[in-house]
Amino acid sequence: MININEKLNNLKNLISSYGSCAVAFSSGVDSTFVAYVAKDVLGDKALLISIEAQTLTSRDKSDMDLYAKKIGLKLIKAPCNQLEVENIAKNSPKRCYYCKQAVFTKIKEIAKEHGIETIVDGTNASDCNDYRPGMQALEELGIKSPLKDCGFTKDEIRQCLKNWNIEASEKPSSGCLATRIPYEEVITQEKLDIIRKCEDYLLDLGLKNVRVRLENKNARIEVMPNERSFFFDEKVMDDVYAKFKSFGCTYVSLDLKGYRTGSLNEILDEGL
Repeated sequence: MININEKLNNLKNLISSYGSCAVAFSSGVDSTFVAYVAKDVLGDKALLISIEAQTLTSRDKSDMDLYAKKIGLKLIKAPCNQLEVENIAKNSPKRCYYCKQAVFTKIKEIAKEHGIETIVDGTNASDCNDYRPGMQALEELGIKSPLKDCGFTKDEIRQCLKNWNIEASEKPSSGCLATRIPYEEVITQEKLDIIRKCEDYLLDLGLKNVRVRLENKNARIEVMPNERSFFFDEKVMDDVYAKFKSFGCTYVSLDLKGYRTGSLNEILDEGL
């Protein structure tokens, strides 16, 4: 079995072989790790490109400029109205495919304007364990996924960042806000705004990692299993309910199982 140091050397050699690259940067753990390695081996021949999409979480938006400055690479931000793409707004089980297709087509255009042909993203080996149709779009567009190619898992990525004393090592995964809406329910700006407000409110209360799944404006809260007891207080429940109602939710509930990656994909196992 290849150890983490061997994987890191393989990763550096792989990214170095590109000559130059643009990192699809979301300020999440994975793209941040790729960006640090790209800076290390390519220097200013690496570039960060972020798409300012409606589905970005508030946390990821606020971290972009901060992380880019710490990494020391130029950051280009470009808007992309995902909801103008019918196949994204319709929210079929292939939504992620159409979204990646739209976002990375835009990233490729920007990179080409700067003389860069190679685009890398933060897909890693752990992502292969979940339903991710967007990976097909990446392959079709020729996007490189060096973390996946070198066998890096999410835990190993966090460990490397921790070894380098980079604060992003502790950043919870946030994903895109579209993953909070059940398949086949149309995604609207209003729904995304409700989800963003609800999640920001819970994070401001001190919870570490949250998801607010929204179905027909009915909110289902997922938190880490060890944080479920935070809600076992009548005042907390009343306050959260009142705040969520003010944001536009109809009903509010707590998922008793707690947060898990891709919980809305569970219905796919039963068949749509």
